[in-house]
Amino acid sequence: MEPGGWLSGPVEGDYIETVEGLLFTVKGLHHPQGLVIAYLRYVLDPGGKRRRGEVHYRRVYDLDETDDYLQVNHPLYLNEVEGKGLSLQSVPVDRISRIYAPRERLAEILESPRTEVESVVARFASAISREGGVPLGDLGVSGSVLVDLATSTSDVDLIVYGRDSGRRVYEAVRALREREGWVRPYDGESVRSVAVNRWGDTGLDIEELSTLESGKVLHGLVDGRDYFIRLVREPDASEEGEVSKPQGTVVLRGTVVGADDSIYTPCSYEVEGCSFKGGGPNVDVGRLVSFRGKFTEQAVEGDVVEARGTLEEVVSGGLTYHRVMLGRRGDYLFHVGLVDR
Repeated sequence: MEPGGWLSGPVEGDYIETVEGLLFTVKGLHHPQGLVIAYLRYVLDPGGKRRRGEVHYRRVYDLDETDDYLQVNHPLYLNEVEGKGLSLQSVPVDRISRIYAPRERLAEILESPRTEVESVVARFASAISREGGVPLGDLGVSGSVLVDLATSTSDVDLIVYGRDSGRRVYEAVRALREREGWVRPYDGESVRSVAVNRWGDTGLDIEELSTLESGKVLHGLVDGRDYFIRLVREPDASEEGEVSKPQGTVVLRGTVVGADDSIYTPCSYEVEGCSFKGGGPNVDVGRLVSFRGKFTEQAVEGDVVEARGTLEEVVSGGLTYHRVMLGRRGDYLFHVGLVDR
């Protein structure tokens, strides 16, 4: 993959620092004119446990909580997004003081790792590159390591760019987990906290959810610390001009008939035969979509699933269709066997 092109602007995995010092993580590949869609991750806080030099930060994550924080303290970063029909966390381009690029940061670390977590990042990225035959230039590091706010226990957050490289990395990590003891799935004890954090608000059986999470390739343990990998495919030109309109929260059931993009961010699942629980609009839903990593690897082709999310009407390329967007608090996507237990 050559530098520039679709990676020249803010894309999924980049971080943005605002003029006030707030740190946002960029979401998606397409952004409205004059804005970058991004979620707040770090705020300035004298009592915060993260620091760069003498400046202290506090990590924030929950989308609803960060919405509330911005509404009170920095409403400039909540904007009505044209074509989306809703208010989203987003940064006006004239408020950006710096963009942090994952590929550039990984190149620095590979050249000279300075900390234990950076050494793990370098080892893991190099092993993935060798195993999958993927150029190191198609990989990057995100999260706290990217913005120099990592602690001794920080996770390893890798980004992979391109559909083909993403698929190769997925298979490479699967092979490393099967063969190398230093890269492994979550065990029973470590995965429980992950399942609770991701799905605790659903009220479903945590043991079943833990089994589901431990089987996912895109997260696990590397040298005893958590790793998370996002596979970011090239942008689809048809998505750039699409217009979506939210039509409320729904719960539906259907059969997954396509899951090729279930490992990427954003992930999507093609579905058929959907019916709404408790009644619903007379529309056909053909796709489930999410920008949240927890919805990757959540179902395979042939699964009958239940999902809760926001029904959207989408106009793209002259066609109109309906999808369900997953990602707000309480949203889920599970095999019906797990839901019905």
